[in-house]
Amino acid sequence: MKLLYFIGFLLIIACHSPGNKNKLNSNEVNNFITENLEAKSGKAFFDFDAVDYYHSDMDENTAANLINQQKTAIDSIQYNLIIDETSEDISNAYFINNLEKAGFKKIKIESADFKNLNQLFSEKAERDGLNFACIPIFRDILVFKKNDKVTGVAKICFGCNDYKIIGTDANTSNFGQGKDYEILSLILNKYIDKN
Repeated sequence: MKLLYFIGFLLIIACHSPGNKNKLNSNEVNNFITENLEAKSGKAFFDFDAVDYYHSDMDENTAANLINQQKTAIDSIQYNLIIDETSEDISNAYFINNLEKAGFKKIKIESADFKNLNQLFSEKAERDGLNFACIPIFRDILVFKKNDKVTGVAKICFGCNDYKIIGTDANTSNFGQGKDYEILSLILNKYIDKN
């Protein structure tokens, strides 16, 4: 019975965005990332020299309503970006051009975070992970670029510990295991807190 209460509690707190974490000072964040980021990683998912981070504060109720109603063109765009699977064709300008129209805020990731992102978004051995049974709401989207050309996209749902990675032939099946989501959340929180 205690297990059911615990699972219920996890489901209640599960669907959140990275901006909702308790505030940690930058030294604590950097120490946690350094201690928990896997030093040995395989093939990188993306070759990049720039990363655009798109974040939406859309709440669960609004996202759930998108499933049932897509009255306007913006509703349809939001549904496709936040709930639905995204086209595998990352050269499709429709995807990138509609992120801001759909209410996502664009934030440039600083090059100081590229090494950590490259380690996170690379092939790894299987580790323990935690997945939740919920409908993913992709409020966080990273667009990786090389010479101003999109090389990959990662759609992240921190609430369900789910992802959709597009534009790589690397094995992405072990992404999100261990403390990947927690580390990524801490990296992205710096940018949400600044804006």
